[in-house]
Amino acid sequence: MRISQLICFHPNNNQVNWATFDSKGQLNQGATQVDLDTLELQNNPTFILVPGTEVLLTQADVPSRQWQRIIQAVPYALEEQLAEDVENLHFALGKTKDGYVAVAVIARTLMDSYLQQLPTLGLTSVVLIPDILAVPKPNDGWGMLLLDEIALVRTDSYAGFAIETECLHNALSVTLLEHESNPPSQITIFSGSESLASTIDLTTLGIPIIEKNHSEGILAWMAQELVATKPLNLLQGDYRSQDKMVSLLRPWRLTALLLLFWGGLIMAEQWLEYRQLRQQRQALNTQIEKVYRETFPSAHKIVNPRVQMKQKLVALRTQQGDTSASENFLPLLTKISPQLVRTSGFELKQLDYRQGQFDLQLTVTSLQALEHLKRRLTNLGLNVEIQSANSHLNKVASRLRIKPLK
Repeated sequence: MRISQLICFHPNNNQVNWATFDSKGQLNQGATQVDLDTLELQNNPTFILVPGTEVLLTQADVPSRQWQRIIQAVPYALEEQLAEDVENLHFALGKTKDGYVAVAVIARTLMDSYLQQLPTLGLTSVVLIPDILAVPKPNDGWGMLLLDEIALVRTDSYAGFAIETECLHNALSVTLLEHESNPPSQITIFSGSESLASTIDLTTLGIPIIEKNHSEGILAWMAQELVATKPLNLLQGDYRSQDKMVSLLRPWRLTALLLLFWGGLIMAEQWLEYRQLRQQRQALNTQIEKVYRETFPSAHKIVNPRVQMKQKLVALRTQQGDTSASENFLPLLTKISPQLVRTSGFELKQLDYRQGQFDLQLTVTSLQALEHLKRRLTNLGLNVEIQSANSHLNKVASRLRIKPLK
C-alpha cells in the first residue's frame, strides 16, 4: 500500500506538523510542533501545506477559453485586489466554475523560501497546497479546522480563508454577509479527540454549528481530504515540478542553445552555397544549350546538350575518317612542346590542329634556330615542313607543319 507524508508549516516559526498516511487516509505515525531538521523523511509522495495566512484564495473572471491566455490574463484581472505588484506574486490556477477560474496568490519570496528547503530534505515528488484546501468540505455547508491558534475555514472547493481564532467571529460574520444570497446550511468543525465547540462561541451567527471528532487528531482529517480530492497545487508555471533528468540538464541549456544556433548557421551557410551552385549550374546549362543550338540550328529535341554535342562531334569525325585524331593530339603535343620551349627566342603566334597534324605560326631569333628546331623534331620521328620563313628586325617569322611519319 502506497505511503504518503504530510508536512504542515507554521506561519510564524520553523516548526512543522508531520504525519504519514496510507492510500485510505489512515495515519501511520505523526508528530506536532517539531523541528523540520529532526524529521526522518522518506522519499515518498509528499504534501506540503503552506499556511493559509500567506495565501489568498480568490477567483477571476477571464473571458477566454484558451488556457494559456487565461494564465496570462489572471494577474492583471486581479491587479486591483492586490496590494503588491503582480510581478512579485505567484498565481496558481484551479478549475473554472460558472465562468470564473479559481486562483491562489502567494508572494514569490515565500514560494522560494519553501522550495529552497526541499533539496535538503531529499524530496522529489512534492505537492504544495494551501492548508485551507486540506480542510474537509461538507456537501451541505462550510468546513472549519483549528490549527495552532489559526482557524482554517473552507467555503468551497477552491475558496476559504485563514485567520486568528480571536478574530474568527468577525471574519465569519463578514463572509456570511458576502454569501447572503447563498448561505451555508451549517458549519462543521473538524477537531481531534477533544471538543472545541465549547471554546469557540459561534452561536450568535445564526448558523447551525456541528463538530466532528477524530481520535487521531486534526492531521487525520487533513490526510483523508488529501486522499479524497485533488487540491490546487501551487507548483505551476515557473515553479512546476520537474524530474531529475530535466534538473540535471538545466545548467546545459545555454550550451545547447549555442550549439543549436551554431548548427543553424552552418546549415544556413550550406543552404546558401547550395543555392548559389544550383544557380551557377542552371546558368551553365543554359549557356551549353545556347551553344548547342547555335552549332546545330536544325536540332529540335534537346535533352542533354553536353552529351548530344559530344555525340555529334564523334559522328562528324567518323564521317571525315578522323576517328583517331583525338587519340593523336595529346601524344603529338607532348612530343613537340619541349623542343619548342628550348628554341632561342621562340614565341608562338598561332596553333591549329586538324586531321592529325599541327600548323604552327611562330617567331625565333634566326634561321639557324629554326633549322635546329626542325632537326630536333625530325629526330623524334616527326615529319616537319617549313612552309614559310621571313626575316625581319632580327626575328624570323615562320610557319611549320608537323605530323607523324606514316
